[in-house]
Amino acid sequence: MNRNKTACNCRNITYGMIADAVAAGLTETEIEQKLRFGTGCGKCREFIRVLIRELAEERDAR
Repeated sequence: MNRNKTACNCRNITYGMIADAVAAGLTETEIEQKLRFGTGCGKCREFIRVLIRELAEERDAR
């Protein structure tokens, strides 16, 4: 995963920011509140939610 790749253009949120939040044990709701993704145009909302779930599954599988 390219940690510098942008996941939300409106809020300038990167994959790395999302991965770090998941690694810190934050829930999907907590990450959404902290990073405020999807509050601009909203196009990234579903994609980031799926990414959070996948990263959490990978974390929990370890």
